[in-house]
Amino acid sequence: MKYLSIVLTIFVFSLSAQTTMAQSKAEKERSDFLRNSKVLENKPFDPDAEIVRSIGFKWLVETDQVSVTVCSSIMKLNPEKKNKFKGELLMQMTFGMAVFKLENPDKKDDEKAATLAGVESMLRTYAVMLSENEKAKNTELDNLVAKEKSGELKALVDATFDAGKCGK
Repeated sequence: MKYLSIVLTIFVFSLSAQTTMAQSKAEKERSDFLRNSKVLENKPFDPDAEIVRSIGFKWLVETDQVSVTVCSSIMKLNPEKKNKFKGELLMQMTFGMAVFKLENPDKKDDEKAATLAGVESMLRTYAVMLSENEKAKNTELDNLVAKEKSGELKALVDATFDAGKCGK
């Protein structure tokens, strides 16, 4: 009986250790995603940016901690013409949405607010890109920046979201 108690104790301890390690791994991955998303926003041309984006995208696709949906009408806010960094900006918008939801769990179902946060993240990244590389210049993105400065960005994002029936 004593032997059985020891074996059972060891078994329970090993299960709880595995659960703790799994939780710690999940928390670390979440923390890494949040940190790296913010680094990419401020250093989009970092030498490691491409691999960091790839890792972040992989985590976002595979995790059950957060989900984001980028509606096609919202994607049009990231113009295709004369936008050398469209892919990087789209990825940053997606990361910005996920960061918003992870940092605001009470608003995890507020798709409009998450979308606005994603667009704002994209525009912050665009500003950094523009300051570091003149080839990043894009008139349509400049117009979005102007709308943000004038306080009109939220209304534009909401209208685009509604027009695209993004919440349906």
